[in-house]
Order: sequence, then structure tokens, then C-alpha cells
Amino acid sequence: MDCSKGCGLMGAAWIVKDEKGRVLEHSRRVFSDVKFINEAQLRVWLWVLESMKSLRKNKVVFLSTFGDIVEAIEKPALWPTLQFEATEIKRELQSLEAWELRIRLLASVRCASFIAQSVRQLGLMQSNVAAGHPRWLAHMYANERGASDS
Repeated sequence: MDCSKGCGLMGAAWIVKDEKGRVLEHSRRVFSDVKFINEAQLRVWLWVLESMKSLRKNKVVFLSTFGDIVEAIEKPALWPTLQFEATEIKRELQSLEAWELRIRLLASVRCASFIAQSVRQLGLMQSNVAAGHPRWLAHMYANERGASDS
């Protein structure tokens, strides 16, 4: 997720990989009129979950940089201020056959981060879903494959 406090414009992205780490699909979405970070995170989570259901992905491991939201879902007593968001997300998660949440640092999901940043930094305002990875990030995926082969 990449958002600007001033303009209320936000880019978000998800990437689906198979068990071998190959990119199957990716998506970018533009959100507008975003006022608060909790609202932004909830909107992103609900969009990602809706996308996974639409693509018939029933067993999903979610990697997220939204550590507070993930912890609020897994340990609600520790995050009482995020219970609305956690409850909404958990309700949608229940429709999946199997799911797991993992907190990650931004550096470990950098390709998704670059796709999200493309909204504001490159002016790519059209939301999309596409097969494979974006061609403009091919060099990053080549580097990832090279590193994982060694």
C-alpha cells in the first residue's frame, strides 16, 4: 500500500505466487478519498480477500506489512482499538477453505510495494488484474529467481 496523506489517493497491490514462488497473477488498485490509515488498511484487506474469492483461491497464505491488523486478528485482546477492522477481515477470511497470515517487512514484499507506488509515482491510475508479473518489474523477478536458485 502506498498512500498520500494530503491528497487521499492510495495505490495498493497484491501478487499471487505458486508453491515454487512463480508469479501467477498480480493486481493494482487505486483508492481515493482515504482519510485514515486504519480505513486504508481495511479497504485493502477487503479488496484482496474479494479478489482471492473471485479468482477461486481457496487456500491462501497472506503476507502483509500491516502487522497491527494481523495481530488484531490473531490476538484481539492486544488490539482493542482495531476490533472493528479485525472482525470485518476475519469474517471474510472464514469463507476461504484454508488461510494463514504472516507479517512481513516491506523489503520482503517490495515488488508488490513497487506496483502500489506506481499509482502515485508513475501516474498509473487504472486498476487491473493481470497474469504473471508486470513486465516493467521483470528484472526484479529475474534477480529473485537467481537468488533462490543458489
